[in-house]
Amino acid sequence: MTLSEEQYAHDDDSELLVLIKASKWESVKSMLASDEGKEMAAQKDVYSNLPLHAAIGYKAPEDVTLAILEAHPEAATVHGTDYWLPIHVAAMYGCSLAVMEALIRAYPHGLDDEGGPNIKGRTPRHFKDRFKHNKALLERSTEDWIKTIEEGQ
Repeated sequence: MTLSEEQYAHDDDSELLVLIKASKWESVKSMLASDEGKEMAAQKDVYSNLPLHAAIGYKAPEDVTLAILEAHPEAATVHGTDYWLPIHVAAMYGCSLAVMEALIRAYPHGLDDEGGPNIKGRTPRHFKDRFKHNKALLERSTEDWIKTIEEGQ
C-alpha cells in the first residue's frame, strides 16, 4: 500500500509526519538527526499512527524506517489505525527483511497481536505468504525469537 499525501496528510501532523507523507526521505533523515525530530517520532497523527506506521505504509527506504524505529523503539508496540501495530502494516503491505527483523526484535509479542475486530483477529503471521522474503521470520515462534534476543544473537 502506498498512501498518497492527499489521502492522509492533515494540518495537525508533525513536521516529521508531513515529510514522510510527502516521501521526502532525505529531509526525514535530516529531521531525525535533531532532538526535535527524535521527539516527533513519538507523535501520532489524527489516525493514531506514529511516524513508524506511516513510513512503512508510504514505502520509506529501509534506512529511513530503521532510523525512525531507532529514534522511538517503543513505536513497535503502539497500535495505530485498525488497532494495527507497525508489524501488521509491514506484513500486509511489505517491507525489507531488515525492517521486518528489526520490528520483531523490538517487540516479538507483536507477532501474536490480533489487532482490532475489523481485521478478524489476524496476526501479522496471517500475512506471511504475501512477501516470501519475510515468511521465515513470521513463521518462527515468538518463544524462539525471545530466546534468540535474550541470548544476544
